[in-house]
Amino acid sequence: MIQAFRILCRCRGIKVQARLMAFGSILCMLYFLLMTFTVTSLGWFEILPNLYPHKPDLIQTHKTVISFVFVNAIGNCILILGTDTSIHRLSPELKKKVLGTKEMKNCSVCHEAVPARTHHCYLCETCVLKRDHHCFFMTVCIGFFNHRYFVMFCFYMMIGTFYGMFLIVLYLKKLFNTTFYGPQTFITILYDIVYGFVTEHYPDEKYFFLVVLMYGCLTAGMIAASLWFWHVLLVISGQTTHESRKGVARHSGKSLYRNFLDVFGKYWIVSVFLPLPLPMNYEPLFENYHECQNCECKKNS
Repeated sequence: MIQAFRILCRCRGIKVQARLMAFGSILCMLYFLLMTFTVTSLGWFEILPNLYPHKPDLIQTHKTVISFVFVNAIGNCILILGTDTSIHRLSPELKKKVLGTKEMKNCSVCHEAVPARTHHCYLCETCVLKRDHHCFFMTVCIGFFNHRYFVMFCFYMMIGTFYGMFLIVLYLKKLFNTTFYGPQTFITILYDIVYGFVTEHYPDEKYFFLVVLMYGCLTAGMIAASLWFWHVLLVISGQTTHESRKGVARHSGKSLYRNFLDVFGKYWIVSVFLPLPLPMNYEPLFENYHECQNCECKKNS
């Protein structure tokens, strides 16, 4: 977010495309924050007390689930933003180790010696270790040290937005007697609202607000679900988004579990349930893919 503002505020030396991308990153982050806090607050303070006025135990159960999902989503978001995954994260000793790898290269922008799978990001203005992509929702690059946080962030955003949509649907049923027959109902509600505006039969303000939030949750949930599913496939296959698009598979010669551990580390069970900055193993950064393939061949023979 801070880097995006810096790019927008610079007077010279920044291309229009970079400024537009920085502006888009800020809008995406604001959308995420607005949706998360609005839906969470609405569910906590209005929907649940009105849905279950005489069931305090059920309300408490829902609030516990909401709190757990909210803490994990926000916690992983903070870890994504606060984790340095650039080449500057490496100590002088590890930078020397880079020179001993077969796929070492020199960045033409930074003029740094970087290990394999490291790419320069023009928005972050640095080389990112095992760079996957620049995330517009987070306004930072996703790389070696924050990839696990991004996967878990997508997972809990998927759970949270669909959970929020479920509560809003129940609330619409109770307040306005809205009947949901299936997925097609989402289309008919949108049609009714648009038709009401065209014919000047405007819907109730509260109804309109809840429907907009419902569609917002549906959209965010589908985006989060698709991102989570895609990155789970990348993690277990040992690839990055860039490598998958280019058809590069030379780093994916290990088992699915080894690939998973390379991203989540040996404390993966904790990372799944708690957003904590747990230690990472640096060795996958310096593995020569020829050696990895040979090791797998020996195991299989």
